[in-house]
Amino acid sequence: MRLLLLLCLTAVLAAGSGGASALSSAARRVDVGHGLSVRIPPGWRISHRHFTPCSDPVERFSLLGAGRILTLEERLVPVRAELTRRPRHFNVRGRPTPLECCAIPGRRGWVVQFGDHGRAFYAYLYPGRGPTTILLRTLDSLLVA
Repeated sequence: MRLLLLLCLTAVLAAGSGGASALSSAARRVDVGHGLSVRIPPGWRISHRHFTPCSDPVERFSLLGAGRILTLEERLVPVRAELTRRPRHFNVRGRPTPLECCAIPGRRGWVVQFGDHGRAFYAYLYPGRGPTTILLRTLDSLLVA
């Protein structure tokens, strides 16, 4: 009985993962400029429109899909503290909250700071009504030259 319960719980958790496997199976890698490339989920699009007036960090690109947004910003003159090592897999905690600095006004989400190849980045994740997994796995796919 415990095994059956464990199998059912595993299936429910896997179903609620929100598209992690969809990203790996159908996403395409795209060069988004500035020495950056990312795997884009099917049906999503790239935008180079600036959603904020910030000039440092500067918006490099945004990915838009199904009410979700992932915006990547880069510090032009980073300080050492902003060069924290990039995690193997990104994650967020808690509920999305209003963001202040260099964020899209009126949207709730999370900001993740990391360094990669001597460059400092801020990723803004706006989940909309869907699960955050696809945003996180898309951010995991980011390659920095």
